[in-house]
Amino acid sequence: MREALRSWRFARGLKACAAKGDARLAHYAQADWPEADTLIGDASLLALDFELDGLSSNAHVLQAGWLAFDVREIDLGTAQSFDVKSARRLDDDAVVVHGIGEQRARAGDSLDGVVGELVAALAGRIMVAHSASIEREVIARVTRARFGLALPVRSICTLALERRLNPNLVGSGAYRLAATRARYGLPAYSQHDALSDALAAGELLLAQLSRMPRDTRLGRLEAL
Repeated sequence: MREALRSWRFARGLKACAAKGDARLAHYAQADWPEADTLIGDASLLALDFELDGLSSNAHVLQAGWLAFDVREIDLGTAQSFDVKSARRLDDDAVVVHGIGEQRARAGDSLDGVVGELVAALAGRIMVAHSASIEREVIARVTRARFGLALPVRSICTLALERRLNPNLVGSGAYRLAATRARYGLPAYSQHDALSDALAAGELLLAQLSRMPRDTRLGRLEAL
C-alpha cells in the first residue's frame, strides 16, 4: 500500500513537471524511470550532497556535488561540484564546519544555474545520500523557488539502510557517514566537501549492497 501511494505521488509530481512548460522539467518528466520492482543492479543512481549555511529551514546552499553510478561502477566522469553564490552573512559555526567563507560564497555560481544542472543530472536516476531527507528537503525548497513546484525525487538513504543492517549501535556518532564507512573497511575522506561526501555515500551504498541479496529490489530500498 505504501509503495503504491509513493508511486502515485511520484507520477503525479512528474505530471506537474510536464505541465510547467519548462524544457528541463519536461525532460525530467519524460525520463526512463525504473519500476519499483527493478533489481537494484539495473537501476541508475546519483550520489548527491549539499553543504549548507547551518541547519535552519531557510539555510543557504553553499555547495553542491554529485556523480552518477550503478552497482558496477562509479562514473567519475560525471562528477560535478559547484560553489553556490550567496551574499548573506554566514553562520560562523557552519563556516568552521565546511570552510566556505563569505568571500568564496560571493564568487559562487548562481543557484538557478546549479538547480538546472541538478535537474538534468537527476532525470531517470535514484538519488543516494546519507541522511537523504536533508537533500530531498533542499531540492524541494530550491525547485519550488526556481520552477514553482517541488521536484518529485526518488531516493535511497544510506543512513536508514545502515540502521536496518546494523541496528541498535551505541553512541550518537555510530551512524555518521565516516563511522559507517569505517565498518565496511572504506577509507576515510575529508568531510564537509559536497563532492567528497557524495562519493563517500555512493561507495557506502555499494558496500552495503555487497551484504544484501543480489535480487534486492529498488522499491525495498526506497521504502526505508
